[in-house]
Amino acid sequence: MAHVLEDLQRLAGPVPAGPFSGVRLVEDLREVARLPAGSIAVLTAAASREAGSYRLDVALRDAAAARAAALVLTGPDVAEAGRSAATLAERSGIGVYAAGGDLAALVVGLERAVAGDASDALARTVTAVRAILRAGGTPERIAEAATGALGVPLPEEGADAPGGHLGTAVEVVARFAELAAAAGPADEPAGRSRAQLLTELLVAPEKQAQELAPRARALGLPVDDWHVVLRLEPVMEEGPQRYALLDAVAARAVRAAREIVGPEWNGALAGDALVVVRSLPRDQGRAGLREAARDAARLLERVRPAGAELRCGVSTAHRGLLGLRTSAAEARTALRRSPAPLAVYDLAGLDRMLEEWYASDAAHQAVRELLQPILDLKGDRPAHLIGILRAYLDHHGSPARAAEELHMHRNAVSRNIRRIEALLHADLDDPQQRLALQLACRAARPAL
Repeated sequence: MAHVLEDLQRLAGPVPAGPFSGVRLVEDLREVARLPAGSIAVLTAAASREAGSYRLDVALRDAAAARAAALVLTGPDVAEAGRSAATLAERSGIGVYAAGGDLAALVVGLERAVAGDASDALARTVTAVRAILRAGGTPERIAEAATGALGVPLPEEGADAPGGHLGTAVEVVARFAELAAAAGPADEPAGRSRAQLLTELLVAPEKQAQELAPRARALGLPVDDWHVVLRLEPVMEEGPQRYALLDAVAARAVRAAREIVGPEWNGALAGDALVVVRSLPRDQGRAGLREAARDAARLLERVRPAGAELRCGVSTAHRGLLGLRTSAAEARTALRRSPAPLAVYDLAGLDRMLEEWYASDAAHQAVRELLQPILDLKGDRPAHLIGILRAYLDHHGSPARAAEELHMHRNAVSRNIRRIEALLHADLDDPQQRLALQLACRAARPAL
């Protein structure tokens, strides 16, 4: 590209090193401020006359703000750049040139030089592909290798690629770079599927999940959207049969979800459950949550194997990668807090408020101080007693209704409540103590 500019008369500023994004014909100096970064602006004769004296200074400031590469003045009356314009050009790195002759031929010649011919674009593509394969699989190293081989940077998302054959080469290399990033480093197992990657995004440590996000995007997982998670669990103890049932359900659950609703569903096995994720570009609010609950009910009916029971927890919507993980945790919490086959998290907003409250250090300490004598017991006694206390308080101090929920005899509930009162030195007839213990039971339950 530099040799074409060298055929022109340089008036001021450095020789642009490139890379160049294209050539733009400017008929009005106000268009200079809207030039694409890296472009060469060719001013018509009328615009060049308008750029006389201080107007050239203004055009140079606009070109620098737009990160253009050069201005080419045309026509028979092009004068030398003034001292202030020369200073501005040098300081901003904008090359200022003069050219005579046919304007159309000048623009076409510059455009062809920027775009490159087909053989040059093919050679750059081959070099870039080889560089990507040697780059080791990390997205940063891949982008750096591809840029070095092509001589132009890969376009950011939403940005325009160069035109002509070089633009085609950039598009091909950019797509290849995405696939290479999705495949991961050469020492990782090949054939990582979307489901496997979704599992890792859900269960890996947060830092590792963040590092996996670029590969997820390259594979088409919409990690930056709003996510609602359905968590399907078999109603049986852990063991080979449970995992065999999950495998059978997983084989058809995502397909069924897409048939019922649409293509925005993805699924993966995560631990001892099947997680199905609906991702949408916008938050659907309460209406979206109700719709997800209806979809979950239909999905349960469609995929439930004969003779087996499944339960499904439904989360609220959260955005982005961390939101995806939060939604997965909410779906799990919904199942833990309700014995119903279909459990929806936080329809009234109470669960979220309690969890946000419990996340504070002060609240955490207060809960432990209230329940410490119970939490110090061995084995599963803490969870058993806190469950009894929570049910008793939720049913306004009725042993009979608590016993019905817990499938216990009412006398057993009453005996345990008396023991809890003694352990905690609590007066359950005191409204303030009753409220504090009720909140503490709900906050402590997920951690048990």
